Formats: sequence, C-alpha cells, structure tokens
Amino acid sequence: MSSSSAARTNLTSNDVVISNQKLGEGAFRIAMQGTYRGGNRNNQEAACKRFKPQWRSMANEYFQSDFKIADKAIEMAEEWNDMVEEDEKILITKGNIHTSNSGIQYLVEPLIRSYHKFTSNSGWIDTDGGWPSEAMEAFTHFTYHKSGGLLIVCDLQGRHRHDSYSKKKSRFELTDPAICSRTRNYGPTDLSEKGIDSFFANHQCNGFCNINQRWSRPRNPSQWFPSCSATSMFSSKDANKLKVHNRTQFTLGGMGAIVEEDDCYSSDDY
Repeated sequence: MSSSSAARTNLTSNDVVISNQKLGEGAFRIAMQGTYRGGNRNNQEAACKRFKPQWRSMANEYFQSDFKIADKAIEMAEEWNDMVEEDEKILITKGNIHTSNSGIQYLVEPLIRSYHKFTSNSGWIDTDGGWPSEAMEAFTHFTYHKSGGLLIVCDLQGRHRHDSYSKKKSRFELTDPAICSRTRNYGPTDLSEKGIDSFFANHQCNGFCNINQRWSRPRNPSQWFPSCSATSMFSSKDANKLKVHNRTQFTLGGMGAIVEEDDCYSSDDY
C-alpha cells in the first residue's frame, strides 16, 4: 500500500479567475490561462480547459471518463512510486469542474510549464527525451504488468520537475493520460487491444523496466496505427475494429477518429 498519494490536485483552492489568454487548443478543446483565488494554490497559475461550442454536448461524458482515467492512473502511479528513486516518482493531475457565470464548464488544474509529450495512446513513443522519456515508457509497461495485461496507462505528457536542492522535490508531473484497456472502459481515448498492441510493437525494454521481477508483455504485438504523437479518439460505434482479431489497419486521415493536437498547450509554453 502506498504511503502517499500520487494525485496532483487543486488542493483547497475552489475558485479561479479565467483570463482571456489562450494557452492553446486541440481539435475539440481550448485551454485558457487562469489564476487560483484562495486556498493552498492562491495566486498560482491554472490551466482551464473547455470544449469548443460544437463539442459541448459531450462534456459531461468526457469529464466522467477523465476522472475515471485519472483515478486509475493515480492508483498505478502510487505502486510505481513505492519502488523507484525519489526523483522518478510520478504525480498525476486531477482537476475539478468549474462553471463560469455564463454556464460554461471548465476543467481546472494546476498549469504545467516546460511541457513535454512522452507517449501517445496509439503507440508513438518519444525517443529523443533521454532518461525521463525512458522512465515514462517503462511506466506504461509497468501498468500492463500490474494490471495482469488488462490495460496500459499511456498518452503520458507533462514534465519532469527538477529541483537541484532536493531530490525529494524532483518528480514527474503528468496531465491528461489515457488508458487503453481490453474491455474498453475508459472513454473515447481508449483504443482497446490495438492500443496496447501498438505500444508494445514500439517498446523496447530499458533500464527502468523489470524492477525486482520480469514484467509481462504481449507476444508478437503489431503496430495498428500510424506513428503520431497526437491523442486519438475513437467512436464507440467502431469499437469492434479495436480488437486484435479484427485485421483493420488505420492510416492518418482514415482512423474514424477525432485526432487532437498534443494536448491543449501551444509550443510557446514548452
């Protein structure tokens, strides 16, 4: 049992002032910069994410799956944190819903600067990020092993926060993970068995893998999706195509999915 939570939350800050400054946008969401008012995060920066008007009908469903993903990712991160070095521990962001005076729902969470994409949910893996990228790649492998091969936590993005004075304050801070599961229980970014397969088709075990024991992995995995760092969303009506016994391969522009840019932050905030 983990001794501390891997959740990175708004703490006791329940109010936020949302500015007109846009941090960036994806295909269906926009992220605005905000400032917490009151509580533990008073005057700290916040990322306030809302759906574009044409997608607001899916907000409730998406937020529900977002919290479900965050809870499972936090659970897995706590197990990871129990066995790694202090500066390799992971915090998973879990925000809160804020409704503006105009009735628009925002997912509000602590802003992450120096933003980096480590993996996608369709099998892409960053190979140029040094040991932090290797650690995050290994974390995804770890989640497969710990779940008995039922899922992977993927689409890992955020930063490694380095504190030169205290190793205990150095850590990974991640936001908006996805989960690919064999039962496809984690919303539109869950690419099911083909998401799991595609990750392992690209993953080569590194120095972070197989801590204390040999981690399981699928046999002879295939790459089903094009190499793309963006987050992919897949319609439930086509979910049968995500089973590995269905031989459908996907190409860019022909995935039957909404493809989001690398989260909601612009390159100016990297």
